[in-house]
Amino acid sequence: LTSSLDNTARIWNVTDGTLIKTLRHENYVHSCAFSFDDKLVVSACRDKTVRIWDTQSGQLERTLYGHTERVANSCFSADGNRIITASRDQTARIWDA
Repeated sequence: LTSSLDNTARIWNVTDGTLIKTLRHENYVHSCAFSFDDKLVVSACRDKTVRIWDTQSGQLERTLYGHTERVANSCFSADGNRIITASRDQTARIWDA
């Protein structure tokens, strides 16, 4: 799983390096992470949003709004019930997944 300044997050096959899915965003993607069951991806975006994606379909499931500056990092909690984000607005947030 990679994030990029080309406005994408990409899911790769770790065995052979082939691209599986491209998750398109409207702005830079600063970080992304799998849920522990690998069913979802969370991405942190320059456009101040956090996005949750279905890994099988590549469809956007939900967009989280609340940060006032770009979101630098995001991850799932160990139990998968929460998403933790950190932003350039000097806040960290905990969201229901």
